[in-house]
Amino acid sequence: MKYDLIIPSHPKDYVKLQFCLNSCLEHLNPSPENIYVITPDGLGGSIATGIKDEDAVQINKATIKYRRSNWIYQQLVKLFQDFTENDLYLCVDSDLIFNRPIDIFKDGKPNFFVSDRDQHHEPYFNFMELYFGLSRQVDHTFINDFMVFDKNICAEMIPNKDHLVLAINALMSDDCLLSEFETYGNYITKNHPNLYGSQPTKTKMYGRYSSEPWSGEEIKQIVDENRAEDVDLFTIHSWT
Repeated sequence: MKYDLIIPSHPKDYVKLQFCLNSCLEHLNPSPENIYVITPDGLGGSIATGIKDEDAVQINKATIKYRRSNWIYQQLVKLFQDFTENDLYLCVDSDLIFNRPIDIFKDGKPNFFVSDRDQHHEPYFNFMELYFGLSRQVDHTFINDFMVFDKNICAEMIPNKDHLVLAINALMSDDCLLSEFETYGNYITKNHPNLYGSQPTKTKMYGRYSSEPWSGEEIKQIVDENRAEDVDLFTIHSWT
């Protein structure tokens, strides 16, 4: 099976981008056929195609009225992008670094990667219920900073992206939020229960506020310290 890799990145995470990309090249099995990096500046290189944020999806960010419009727009890119050559695409947040081999497929199916972190954020399920008529299908979270999406399923789940943006503007609040990971995972579980496999992952999280930026030396030290640790991946967050 073939798939492409998408890495969205914000300027505050640019220092992490090469570490993320290197870990993808080292640990993703099989390797992606094509790699795309989405940034405000269109950063690219010899192994990754650079795409500017505004070219990633045919949605005007200015039409998103929720105060965290960048966060919502990044989710919409994951759900509606059509620039990948393959229908299957793996989205990996640029502050994630893989530490061990990750099998994208199992028995001819893409995997959902289930985090060992216990997370239940009710606002995500409130929006899921209101807009999609979809209740929570499993007792674990689908949020794990990386996920394999299928263009065909995204189009089936949300046939009209403009209608979704209108609903986001009408419904979203701190108590009612879109989560692309929870929505897609629960939709698949309910409507296509045999389409994906499942793989547990062991994770570790680092984080601090973006007012104290991470340096490349600090990130390299974290990478080196974790090589022998019993973790599949770790995240290095810069909170705003």
